[in-house]
Amino acid sequence: MLVSGLWDSAELTEWVVPIPLPEANHHVSPGTECSVAGWGQTGVNTTTNRLLEVEQEVVSDGLCKDQYQHYNPTTMLCAGSPHVKKSPFRGDSGGPLVCDGVVQGIVSNGNPDGRPPSIYTRISKFIPWINETLQKLS
Repeated sequence: MLVSGLWDSAELTEWVVPIPLPEANHHVSPGTECSVAGWGQTGVNTTTNRLLEVEQEVVSDGLCKDQYQHYNPTTMLCAGSPHVKKSPFRGDSGGPLVCDGVVQGIVSNGNPDGRPPSIYTRISKFIPWINETLQKLS
């Protein structure tokens, strides 16, 4: 994931491209189709050496509140339909959740058995801090 303030320090290629950050406090609507990528496990004790990608639908905050006591909709985003048996898993933490070409979330955690939905850090909540930090670094 390459954010706008760091573009100049990276060699852009066919495989390395900048990805836009969301606007501050933007909320992705439930039903939005997104994708998440990672090198994590594909099952219990099953690994891969290939970068894999899976589609994830943003779901209601209520769905994650019901499953995760610590879920905070201000700083977290809930994605992954319980009707689809694909989601990020062990080793995918830190990977980007991309919706309509904008990185909206970062894989955080989920069910120990890999069942959706999963929790993502809501990047839009941290945009003021990201901008402030990038400004200090420039």
